[in-house]
Amino acid sequence: MQAFKWNFLIANALMLGALAGANADAQTLYKYVDQDGKVSYSDKAPKAGEKAELVKIDTQTNIVAAPKNTVGGVKQNIQDVNARGKQLEVNREKLLQELDAARDRLALAKKALEDGQEASPDERQIVVRGNQNGIILKEAYYERIAALEAKVKIAEENLETIEQKYRRTAP
Repeated sequence: MQAFKWNFLIANALMLGALAGANADAQTLYKYVDQDGKVSYSDKAPKAGEKAELVKIDTQTNIVAAPKNTVGGVKQNIQDVNARGKQLEVNREKLLQELDAARDRLALAKKALEDGQEASPDERQIVVRGNQNGIILKEAYYERIAALEAKVKIAEENLETIEQKYRRTAP
């Protein structure tokens, strides 16, 4: 009976030792970053030539210690992140102002085209044919209308460009 107790105690001690060893291995975590910047974690040690960062785990609380806060090898802190966020807000506000101005320029260009449809007296030519008089428009009228249409087209393209920039900065 005594031998059975000793064998039982030894077996339990070995089992606890094995569990403790397995638990220690389970608490090792590696952080991998692939060439596309995708981050993944694994409990498997890196192979030869692979880069991996050892992530520390507090075994008492099971909390993973945050890895170094780096992006592209540059250390970041909360002030840097907040400053970039503030700069993005400022840039977005500027783009919103540019967007409003571009909309105003387009509205003015369209109004000028609409108001410019009437030919001025120097753009008209009176033609007399027998008993009938007629008016034809000179080339200057068509050139002026073409210029106004070109301004509308440029204003539309400018507005589209600024809208795309603004949409790309959407939060």
